[in-house]
Amino acid sequence: MSSVIKTITPFLNKELLLQALNQIDCIHTVQGNEIIVSGANYSFNQVNGRFFWSNGRFNFQYGLAYSAYRYRDVDFKELKVMSSFWGTLEQAYDELYRRKLEELEKQRLAAAVESERKRLEEERLRLEKERQEYVEKQKTTIIAKAKEKGYTIREENAKGKIKLVLVRNTY
Repeated sequence: MSSVIKTITPFLNKELLLQALNQIDCIHTVQGNEIIVSGANYSFNQVNGRFFWSNGRFNFQYGLAYSAYRYRDVDFKELKVMSSFWGTLEQAYDELYRRKLEELEKQRLAAAVESERKRLEEERLRLEKERQEYVEKQKTTIIAKAKEKGYTIREENAKGKIKLVLVRNTY
């Protein structure tokens, strides 16, 4: 007889489930979207099971070695071992899931910091461009007015500042 075991922890992520199985030293093989489990390290060599994807999560089907027409009693020792297996697996999966969430949160915060840094740099460049445009506009206006009044203009750069020298020759 086989049965589908429902767990408190929803196993949603295949990678995390495989990592949790590895972490608890559970023997398993992957066949497509199924994970075949034999828990030799949990003293239940006769138990064969598989995780299969259904309804948005991995469910565990237990007792694949038995046909649907043959029933058998499950003894207390086997239930105790299965309980130990599920407790250990759920704990490992939950820990990996929590670490994954923390890592994603760190990445999100780092991306937010980087995004803010880029935004501030763009703002700084925009303000500098506006300042340079204003300076150029002022310079053009001053030069135009000076030429109107008969001045010649000489431009000097002193310590990063533009200095316009207006010269007028009178005879």
